[in-house]
Amino acid sequence: MNLDWRQHDIRRIAVAASLVLSIFTLLLQEIPNSDAYTYARTAEIFLAEGIVAAYQHYSWATYSILIGIVSVTGLDVFSAGLFINAMFYAILVYAFLSIVKEINSSEPLLAIAAVCILVYPQLNEYRDLLIRDIGFWALSLVALWQQLLYAKTQSTRSAIIFCASLLLATSFRAEAFAYLAFAPLALLFNTRLEIGARKTLLVKMYAIVISLSIGLLLFLALMGLSVTQLFIEFASIYEPFLSGNFTLNDEERSLLGSLLFTEYAAVFSREYIEIFLLAGMISILLANLLTGVGGPYLIILIIGLFKNRLSLNREVAIPVAFYLCINFLILLGFIIVTRYLSSRYAMLMCILLVLFIPSIVLHLLDNARISGRKSIVYMVAVFFCYCAIDSYYSFGKSKSYVRDSIEWIAQNTDDSSELVTNNHAIAYFSGKVEDYDLVQRNLTEQEILSSEIGDTIAAELTFQTKNLLERNTIVDKLKVLAYFPSTETKRIVILERD
Repeated sequence: MNLDWRQHDIRRIAVAASLVLSIFTLLLQEIPNSDAYTYARTAEIFLAEGIVAAYQHYSWATYSILIGIVSVTGLDVFSAGLFINAMFYAILVYAFLSIVKEINSSEPLLAIAAVCILVYPQLNEYRDLLIRDIGFWALSLVALWQQLLYAKTQSTRSAIIFCASLLLATSFRAEAFAYLAFAPLALLFNTRLEIGARKTLLVKMYAIVISLSIGLLLFLALMGLSVTQLFIEFASIYEPFLSGNFTLNDEERSLLGSLLFTEYAAVFSREYIEIFLLAGMISILLANLLTGVGGPYLIILIIGLFKNRLSLNREVAIPVAFYLCINFLILLGFIIVTRYLSSRYAMLMCILLVLFIPSIVLHLLDNARISGRKSIVYMVAVFFCYCAIDSYYSFGKSKSYVRDSIEWIAQNTDDSSELVTNNHAIAYFSGKVEDYDLVQRNLTEQEILSSEIGDTIAAELTFQTKNLLERNTIVDKLKVLAYFPSTETKRIVILERD
């Protein structure tokens, strides 16, 4: 039996390691994240009523359908979701290392790349969350890898996998359409071929894109799904943002100018408010990118910048640059339209930036070996140990108090009494709220006053909800039953309608 790991494909070893890490995540799962309940409810609808009903309930039902299919094996919907995550993380790791292999196929570089992606703190923060973004990241990396292979080998198989991956990725996040439409243009810069051959390669790629897209539309039509309706439902989510004014009227400009610049300075600066807001949005975008890369890897990238190691071979650099530019423009458009941005939306760009990390670390280790400076080796080892701890050990506060509150409700309230809550976990695990996925973050006065005497109200004490419960119109109509985790540290309060 050959135990020399160098004789095996490092990508497979890394995938196995990723699956082991996911198994631990599955065994140690805690309270699901808020988005998880939307996926759980859609999965239940899929199992009970079919695909069409699932998409009617939630436009991005693909992830939920996968969860529903896996849950047939006997897993609960949340465990099924973590299983799906494990598969996507395995695909992501394999695709990431395959892209690195196109940069340089040396074993040391691939080994470092495997460690980099497996202990990437910002990426692994999402390993125990049920979010559809993970499928999008994994499939997008597969598409980039296959695009690199297509440019090198002109293989029709690679072109088909590229298109199929991004078409499937569109069912997780709509921005995959942008990569499908514009990423192939990188083929025009493939200097390994004459310009005529590049154009032929590009035309062939777009022919496959169009063919598979038409095939997908026909398949969806046969399944009874209306693509037009799905698009309308998707657009309706952003309609409130799109219908809003991108410019301010005089009254808004005056009010905002006074708040930002003081009343006197606003006289001179208020006409530049839109420029100020745009600069602020770009700053938020850059902050999200820095947060997504994370402090540890950002330090390595800065070291690489000063040592002039932030470079890839041209054949890889141009497609990666296309992906980075497309992602940046998507993020910029998103934040301008919606006025907000989550760091996970920038995660694909951050993963692509991590492609530079292995070569920088290898360069540092090579220099340390040549100079005999073992301290560099120890520092790199400590660095990756820190990243591993940051990735898989939670320093956050335990949410066991949520489970405690659920148990208290089960043991101390009447089964026939109604429950009003602003916490998804309580709504779901109590079994008393049918539309548990529609629970809002903050309770409203109407919800409380419309409840019946004797009903239970379980309120997570967000700032708005806490203020609501202190109103004179409400406080006399409620009786406090319990606080969690304690009367000193009040995170959840259980009340009875009096």
